[in-house]
Amino acid sequence: MTRGDDDARSDGPHRSGVVVLGSLNMDLSVSVPEIPRPGETVLGGPVTRRPGGKGANQAVAVARLGGEVHLIGRLGGDGIADSIRTVLEDAGVGMAHVRTMDSVESGMAFVTVDGHGENAIVVSSGANAELTPDEVEADAGVLKRSRIAVTQLETPLDAVSRFAELCEQYGVDLVLNAAPFRPLPPDLLRRCTYLVLNRDEASALTDITVRQRADAYRALAEVAGQGPSTVVITLGGEGCVALTGDTVVELDAYEVPVVDTTGAGDAFVGALAVALSTDSGFDDALMFAAAAGAATCAHVGAQSPTTSQQARRLLEEQPQVPRRTPASELLITTPATER
Repeated sequence: MTRGDDDARSDGPHRSGVVVLGSLNMDLSVSVPEIPRPGETVLGGPVTRRPGGKGANQAVAVARLGGEVHLIGRLGGDGIADSIRTVLEDAGVGMAHVRTMDSVESGMAFVTVDGHGENAIVVSSGANAELTPDEVEADAGVLKRSRIAVTQLETPLDAVSRFAELCEQYGVDLVLNAAPFRPLPPDLLRRCTYLVLNRDEASALTDITVRQRADAYRALAEVAGQGPSTVVITLGGEGCVALTGDTVVELDAYEVPVVDTTGAGDAFVGALAVALSTDSGFDDALMFAAAAGAATCAHVGAQSPTTSQQARRLLEEQPQVPRRTPASELLITTPATER
């Protein structure tokens, strides 16, 4: 990421916390014996309604993990919006930049979760799809007071790109979670300080089928060549790998009983942002993120109840040291799985 000029930057002791640009939804979730195949009908359990949306989930994770956070987003003019707003305010999320659009409905997501905690999700964007670059710019003042910015891809891509431009202008490090995946413009990737992908998103971005760590090494090298300063690929039960500078950092997964994986990725991103906003070193931030993501799998729902104390307890119970290897030793010699 290229930082803005000295006049645009607002460095100083008053900078703190995280600002998240992203979606807010109401999630309708049902447990099923297995995720239905095309054309198949399965019988599920009771329907639960909980606030979700990747932007809201990540903002809640930041707040519950001890960070200061402000959310930029849109809700519809319906009763769902009041429920979502109340839950986020109670969690400690700053909601001054979440506007209500009376002419549309709030976003909704339809979630099925199988007996192994795996999920399939369909999102109806609603008000999230109405967020414009001009509206993002109107709310950008909060960036001048923030240390870290976070965004994903459940809001319009032109709004996300404008947010990245403003982060560059104000000298704010940007964490981009490329989910749900869509093709990304080169300028957006170039403006990322941290790009977080799961194995499916890494596969889509690189055309490398990421099944195991050997594949992830190659994907790291290819993605880093597109501009992000640091790339993180999460691998579920195999942990995560990252390329930062000329070093590959590897971390094993923290083991927990898996109930629902729906919110794990968002908790990972929120925890990473919290740690980075407090000047933690990258290795410590990665461990904190992995522990928070794992702890979330032991709970039902997209918005993690995991606290900083719970994540740090997991770090203490399952101590490990991230493995650091010069990138040249892994990225050149390791063959990738056949594309």
